Amino acid sequence: MTSAATEHDDDHDHDHDDHDHDHEHIGPPPVPPPGPIAQSVAIGFRVVYAVTLLLIVVWLVSNIREIPSDSQAVVTRFGRIVRTQASGLLIAWPRPIEQVQLLPGPQRLLSQDIAALPPPSDKAQALIGPGGAQGGQAQAVSPYMTGDGNVLVLSASLIYRITDPIAYALAESHVAPALDRLFRATTVRVTAGRGLNEFLVVETGDEEEADGDAQPVAALRGEVREALLTAMNDRLQSLTDSGASLGIAVERIDMTAFLPPDAKTAFDAVLLASQAADRGVAMARTDGERRRQEAARERERLLSAAQASAKELISKANVDTLRISALEQEATTTTRGSMIMREYRNGVADIIGRTQSVTLVDPQSGARFILPGSQQ
Repeated sequence: MTSAATEHDDDHDHDHDDHDHDHEHIGPPPVPPPGPIAQSVAIGFRVVYAVTLLLIVVWLVSNIREIPSDSQAVVTRFGRIVRTQASGLLIAWPRPIEQVQLLPGPQRLLSQDIAALPPPSDKAQALIGPGGAQGGQAQAVSPYMTGDGNVLVLSASLIYRITDPIAYALAESHVAPALDRLFRATTVRVTAGRGLNEFLVVETGDEEEADGDAQPVAALRGEVREALLTAMNDRLQSLTDSGASLGIAVERIDMTAFLPPDAKTAFDAVLLASQAADRGVAMARTDGERRRQEAARERERLLSAAQASAKELISKANVDTLRISALEQEATTTTRGSMIMREYRNGVADIIGRTQSVTLVDPQSGARFILPGSQQ
């Protein structure tokens, strides 16, 4: 029985295998698995796709940036300015669709040294000299004519800030040469209406004090700088009104004035002589004032001593004449002679009482003088 069951199971398994074999041959054959080269190419393409997507994302966010607090940005789209951005987060289309140009902020000060024009001749170069020296460094200087006919050499730096970022971005390459030309034109006009002493100390203090309208030296320097600053900003405003704005405003002008080398030596000698003369005058005034005070003290001393001596003499005279004054009050017409004789006798007696010996000479005798001698 067991053998029969086993044979039945074998027949059943054989039928099942035949059925499975018939079922596997139904439809197209399966696709064979890819080889190692195909797998490598597929992985490479996936990496390229991922890197491309990453680059696209980086490109899309490349113009998203933070503008510093001391800066501002001008955004251009295909070369045309579309907007400005102050400090903060800036979101812009990636390049080359939109370009972002960073500029200094409106509160940030910029500086520019005024360049010197080349001298037209050797004589002009000799007049100007090699340039001003300050702090051991040579500076670019330019000569200007003052209103009193003197030559002045100036070195200047302009301190300015950006007021219109769009106008500044359009004219950025022209700002430096425009400032140079505007400063030269303004300085020529200002210096032509002022004297040399308003830029340099070429007069002594006595000459300035003699002029009632003279202003302090520091006030003159400040007035000149203020005039230059006002004229510069007026010219910049004129450019703005004419549609050629530079987008800037000058805040301060740092200016240093020099004399030409040939004139500097002479002016220094005159200034030293004037200072020496002023010191001599001051010393003479001091000595004169000291002597005047000493004379005043001596006068007060002598006057006080004379007044005290006079009071003493008056008191003594009053004491000496007190007895005579009393006699004068007692004397009458009838008793005056007798009183005078009495006082005379009293006085002669007092005088004789003080002497040791008395020699009487008869006025009628022939003796003309008496010589003292020893007594026999």
